[in-house]
Amino acid sequence: MFEVERRIGYSFASRHLLEEALRHASLVEEGERENSYQRLEFLGDSVLNLCVAAEIFRRFPDAGEGELSKARSAVINNRNLVRIGQEIGVPESIRTDPSVREKGGGVTRKMVADAVEAIIGAIFLDGGFVEATRFVHTRFWDGTRERDLVAGFDAKSRLQEWCQKKKIRLPTYRVTDTAGPAHSRTFTVVAVLADGTEAMGSGATKKDAEMQAAAEMLSLVAPAED
Repeated sequence: MFEVERRIGYSFASRHLLEEALRHASLVEEGERENSYQRLEFLGDSVLNLCVAAEIFRRFPDAGEGELSKARSAVINNRNLVRIGQEIGVPESIRTDPSVREKGGGVTRKMVADAVEAIIGAIFLDGGFVEATRFVHTRFWDGTRERDLVAGFDAKSRLQEWCQKKKIRLPTYRVTDTAGPAHSRTFTVVAVLADGTEAMGSGATKKDAEMQAAAEMLSLVAPAED
């Protein structure tokens, strides 16, 4: 248990929660007081979804519901859960009835993924949402995955992400011209960075013009990344 805690990066005040998060159902008989990891898995699944949804919502303010859902699915999936489980030593730490391992299947990928969600639930109960969020951010986000996610978003979201990485103030957008009749207008928008760099865009709506201005800005400041 100590090794798992070290890899998780969190020390449990209530050690029984971690023990429960790593206890397979094969060790629990009906009527016993001890639980398998299934209850904590249920809780951890919800905590994980909230942590990731909140972070994606914050990072990509211009993304629509469909884009946000796709991004969440790209972060929360069995592949990532198993990867994280392997990193923190879940396969060798799950306690099962000997018969489970003797059958030849051993600890399955699903068991590892479920146990990771259970661990998130255990951290939430033991240390609260802040500690659970810290674990999720540490394990589920890294530069490569962020770049893959950002590539699927609109230019405004990508420009915002670029600014955040460079630790500079987010761009401002200013409408400089509106032309044409009410039913067929063209908006011109200028995007401005903190250092005064400007880029112009136009479109049938303010949002379209802002998107074009952001794309132009990216071509100026981060041509290799755009």
